[in-house]
Amino acid sequence: MRIFPFFVFAILLSFSVKAQTIIHYWHFNNLSGTVDSVSADYSFHANAPFISYPGTGDGYMDDVSDGATINLRQGQIDGSGLRVRNPSDTRHLLLELPTTDFEDVQFSFAVKRTSNGAQRQWLSFSTDGGTTWQDGTPFGDSVVVTEDYELESFNFSGVSSANDNPDFMVKINFFEGSSGLSGNNRFDNIVLEGNPLVVIPVDTMDLIHYWHFNNLGVGEVTDPVPADYTRVPNVIPTLDYLGVGDGYMDDFSPGSGLNLHRGAAPGVALRVRNPSFDRALVIELPTTECEGIKLMYDVHRSGSGMLFNNVAYSLDGVNYDTVGMDIKQVSVTETYQTFSFDFSAITAANDNPNFKVRITWSGNTNQPNGNNRFDNIAMLAGSTTLSAHNFASEKADQIKIYPNPSNDVINAEWVEVHSFTYQLMDMQGKQILQGSGSELQRIDVSGIPSGAYVLRLIHEGNMQIRKVVISK
Repeated sequence: MRIFPFFVFAILLSFSVKAQTIIHYWHFNNLSGTVDSVSADYSFHANAPFISYPGTGDGYMDDVSDGATINLRQGQIDGSGLRVRNPSDTRHLLLELPTTDFEDVQFSFAVKRTSNGAQRQWLSFSTDGGTTWQDGTPFGDSVVVTEDYELESFNFSGVSSANDNPDFMVKINFFEGSSGLSGNNRFDNIVLEGNPLVVIPVDTMDLIHYWHFNNLGVGEVTDPVPADYTRVPNVIPTLDYLGVGDGYMDDFSPGSGLNLHRGAAPGVALRVRNPSFDRALVIELPTTECEGIKLMYDVHRSGSGMLFNNVAYSLDGVNYDTVGMDIKQVSVTETYQTFSFDFSAITAANDNPNFKVRITWSGNTNQPNGNNRFDNIAMLAGSTTLSAHNFASEKADQIKIYPNPSNDVINAEWVEVHSFTYQLMDMQGKQILQGSGSELQRIDVSGIPSGAYVLRLIHEGNMQIRKVVISK
């Protein structure tokens, strides 16, 4: 890895090492065939920028199957790369890299060549949309391209005009072996990242819905799973594994310790089993009185489990789309990872009682074994007018529901809470029973049919939700 200074004074600067935000990312795993331009696979901005290969002559761009394992981001794999074919001496690789709302940007990519490919590259940059270029000796040396992937990294922190600039661009020229009729350079995992000028940290966002699954119980889950916490009144959002075939949900231990909220422990996760090719995990996420929506969850897989999560959203609860999403697919590994999906650019997702997210799968989906394990599914909002206290009890861990399953009586115990009301509801939200109780309340369910239900306990505006099972 080489980091090239732009100016002599930049060498004297020291920068603190901290994680930066990805602004644009090309992983090329969806690239196929000959192309004139390539849109970024991910962009922080609403309109993804392009890579093009302008110039004259027979050189062109297409996909290549030997992607790089270095500089991978967002759970991607080393699938495909971008092949830039000779003759390249009459062309250049042009990258649109708007830095709007970011500063201290850094640019990096993996690159290699074939034996007849160009052996050197020269990078220059423009801050006025390509009208003028700063090159000559901006990095003190050209890039030497070898026959193995290497990481090249360029630090623009010392270039103030690169900050918050919608017209920032980079150009790569090719030399030494660039004029032949065969040979090529191969690029992968091209990344621009920087420090946001305005940040809404996740820990300052409002938690609206949360599944930690620690009350899931043991064995197969045949009914929709209600959220362990919700802040939206008069609804019980659920998630369900819809479709046909032998795939099903059950509990898995251990859970994840990554995306925990509200003091939850890494107890139990939700296991979604194969075959999954004809099923989908559908998550209800009403965004009533909420804006700036983000969904986060933890997931890992078994050795034979599904390789990719494909994520889409619904605005009407029926039809699904991916327009406006920054990330649509993530690669699932055998260790827990947290993935984040930002819907803030989709205005119709705000204040929408019908908002849902659907997860489908690619890779290892039609097998009789293998699974994905999900935990700590959380929807957050950048702003909300919902009460911060209406539906959250700080005494959540002091609630005990037993026996569960039950055939005649359910005991609801809320330690240190001397009076509360309860509502027993079916999975469609229809109220079956209601009443009031003390610290320990015996609820007669002897006349209730077998099945899964939701028990809501309410105390001074605080509500806790528990799934209960009645088994005759």
